[in-house]
Amino acid sequence: MLDRIQAVLVNENPRQPYTDEKIAEVMHIRRERVIELRKTLGIPDSRERLKSKLITECKVLISKEPSISVRALTTLLNSMGYDISRHLVKLVRDELMQRAPEISLKSNMSQRTTGPDGDGFENMIGWNGGLLTQVNQAKAAIAYPPNGLSTLIIGPSGTGKTLLAENMYRFAVKKKFLKEDAPFIAFNCADYADNPQLLISQLFGHVKGAYSGAVEDKKGLVESADNGILFLDEVHRLPSEGQELLFYLLDKGEYRRLGDSNNTRSVNVRLIAATTNSPESSLLLTFRRRIPMVIMIPAITARPLRERYAIIRQFFIEETEKLNRRVVIEGDAIKILLQYHCFGNVGQLRSDIQVCCAESFLRCLVENLDEIRITAELLEKLKIDIDSWAMNDIELNHLSRELILDPLYENSKWHDEELSESSQVTIYQEIQSALDEMVKNGVDDEESLHLVRMKIDAQLRTLRSGIKDMRTVAKENIWDSIVNKSTMKAVEHALESVQAQFPEMEPNLKGVLSIHIDAVINALSVGNYIRNADLGSVRQNFPEEYAVAVLMLRQISKALNLDIPNEEAIIIAMYLKAYSSKQSGGRIRVVVLTHGQVGKAMADVANKMLDVNNAVGISMDLNESSDVAFERVCDLISHIDEGQGCILLVDMGSLVSFGQKITERTGIQVRCVARVDTLMVLDALRRANLGEEYTVDALAQALEAGRLYGISATGISRGKPPVLITMCITGEGNARSIRTLLETSFPGLKGNIEIIEMGLFNRNELLEKVNKIKSTKEILAIIGTINPDLSNVPFFSLNYVLTGHGTLALTNLLSQNAIIKHSLADLTSPALILWHPKVSSKNEIIDQLTAQLVSEAFVKDAFLLSVYKRENLGDTCLNMGIAIPHGDAAQVNRPAIAVAKLEHSIDWAAGIAVDFVFLFAFDENCAKYVEIFYEKTRNENWLECLKKTETKEEILNLLRM
Repeated sequence: MLDRIQAVLVNENPRQPYTDEKIAEVMHIRRERVIELRKTLGIPDSRERLKSKLITECKVLISKEPSISVRALTTLLNSMGYDISRHLVKLVRDELMQRAPEISLKSNMSQRTTGPDGDGFENMIGWNGGLLTQVNQAKAAIAYPPNGLSTLIIGPSGTGKTLLAENMYRFAVKKKFLKEDAPFIAFNCADYADNPQLLISQLFGHVKGAYSGAVEDKKGLVESADNGILFLDEVHRLPSEGQELLFYLLDKGEYRRLGDSNNTRSVNVRLIAATTNSPESSLLLTFRRRIPMVIMIPAITARPLRERYAIIRQFFIEETEKLNRRVVIEGDAIKILLQYHCFGNVGQLRSDIQVCCAESFLRCLVENLDEIRITAELLEKLKIDIDSWAMNDIELNHLSRELILDPLYENSKWHDEELSESSQVTIYQEIQSALDEMVKNGVDDEESLHLVRMKIDAQLRTLRSGIKDMRTVAKENIWDSIVNKSTMKAVEHALESVQAQFPEMEPNLKGVLSIHIDAVINALSVGNYIRNADLGSVRQNFPEEYAVAVLMLRQISKALNLDIPNEEAIIIAMYLKAYSSKQSGGRIRVVVLTHGQVGKAMADVANKMLDVNNAVGISMDLNESSDVAFERVCDLISHIDEGQGCILLVDMGSLVSFGQKITERTGIQVRCVARVDTLMVLDALRRANLGEEYTVDALAQALEAGRLYGISATGISRGKPPVLITMCITGEGNARSIRTLLETSFPGLKGNIEIIEMGLFNRNELLEKVNKIKSTKEILAIIGTINPDLSNVPFFSLNYVLTGHGTLALTNLLSQNAIIKHSLADLTSPALILWHPKVSSKNEIIDQLTAQLVSEAFVKDAFLLSVYKRENLGDTCLNMGIAIPHGDAAQVNRPAIAVAKLEHSIDWAAGIAVDFVFLFAFDENCAKYVEIFYEKTRNENWLECLKKTETKEEILNLLRM
């Protein structure tokens, strides 16, 4: 037996040594027996045998080119027949440096840790993708002369606010805005929130006798942070007195220690603060005014799916390092982690992954297993609300593949560069998969070719858009970044030679064919080439393409000085046919983008009603920036487009600009239509799916012409005609842009109300113009970028108008003048309606309804407590079997109504049972909706219809009446 194992090992490839499993398979014995025999002979395991060979060859390569990067060295070694990761290569290179320090290696940290600019943000997954806007804001805040801008970072718990602050410090040091020894002082205000005096003492220091227990002078964190950065986490827990002291510090650069009324101290401190709360409700206005830079960090649900996968992968890599064992994560487990609603964001995701790894590790010890396996069963508890988040099924399925991590082979840190690297692997796999499908189906008709071609095109669009996102590769060099230049050149010349025979040849063909030829060459070089399928039918069905393909293959082989197998001509012929014919088929895809979960619900309802799968809903977090949302929509449209373009239906006019931008980014024709509702989605699907011939432009025009605005064209208020004024400090030109934005965001304004543009150069001239307007018209409000402070005229900042609260406030103002008609359906959606929930008490239904509002980010967590406090003040029910609980407006992020139709009546108050519960999350601008609700409840016919409703949609229709 010992002789047999030695004989097997003699024949192994030293660059890809046999694992114990492989030896066991060859010898038809158990793996445990192989290990026993190997140890008896003193033979190291496959990792050590590989490492020994690798060290020898790396030493030779590095001595020839000392400045070679880890990335280039890995590529070179794999081309020699290895199959290894960059991490293993780095380990070997570092070991060689320790053994032979005379080997001079240039630092190539830009390949892995500091990015191409060496700016310190590259440890944040998404630094050049979903978080690009936030990173640029952070850089601008640090770089702004002379001493940067004070910054407030806002985002839910666990989103990475502290990490961003730390990276801002690293950036400041790397770029010489701060000295290398500059301090970074971090302090969590919540630690001392119950003792305001001690909190202020921690920040500003105190003098002896300042308070009981102050037995000596003590400097504070502000002083410790002099000439550096002070980071205050949970700054909303800082009392008003402390905020005022910080305001003075930011304003004057001076402060006093607690208890010292005489001595003023000067410091040069850059302030970064972070909060999970709304600044308007928790921070003083004077303090907020001294923090010009506000950075919004999105929740993990608002991040691109590929970034969430990268985060998951990184966390598993970290656990693999700790466990020092091979870890296998099943595809279904990854799918759960990609989908579940992670309320604690990245922090909770890390904890959940650690828990499942710990549970699997325990099983591994108990059952004496060699590897740690993460299964879907370990994550069963996370599947509770997995359907509450809209997902892109195509990308989800692509990412949900088994992931194998080994502490030696696979332990390379994940960063965004690997997105582009993995794209190369993905495109090869996609093409190979397409070819396999051709073989399986026989490929004897053009329809089969077209279906395969669509799959490849979708992957190519993803690849191109991903590279453009990185902003590091010029447009004309996109293919150069993943395909050997000589291969690309050979294919290009071959295609040019047959251009006359195929005048309708598409530009994509060059890239697709180059990738395929490159893959064939790689397979030949390592002895893995297999092409034994019988594709003879291609020669018969596409004789012209096959004849040309044979000539092209000879030309490419000659140019590359290679002998490429003749059977590859069959594949080239299929590509020629697929990319040189006018293709029909494919649908205009319908994408619904809304704040909250409404868009997904609309898309689901419309798909089910018409029995199609064309509409896709995207949820946009209320705190999500438009840049982040734009990137997610680009990714989705790049994946789902079928060649006919896409209609993007949005809930707010401010998102309408996405259409043209997406077209410019992806090359896909996209048109945007605002003020979406379910009827519009149904109409779009009907026209796009049921046989009507439409272009994207024609479909958009049809939807805009047919939609119901909810606008009263004749309802202008009595007396003077109302007007709105748009104003900008830079003049009427920008004020005109504001007008255009308003008319887009509030359909029905145009033609129903006059909008006047004005600049703010001279206040006297402004007052004269305004007084002249007032003489004949009623000024409803001024909307702009600066407040002119005119008495008796409301002012709305443009940023405020484009938020949920601001939109509602302006809508209320316009509705008072009969310009826009209100509807209770404005504030609810199918996701906020519970149908026959399993409850038996008042508290249970309040809890469930509030949970819906919290999950959709309409209210803060503290809203639930405020509802119970209100209930303690008195009953909140009406005599007709309806309860109307409500909470504190300060805990409302965005107004909403959550509704429950109960299967069985429950007692709400003494002697009063209810069948319906309407939980109001209202703010100060919602008085009109309260009035509408009470009017409806006084209508007996409306109440009778409400009781007879049988679906959520019927309830929504009643609320629209």
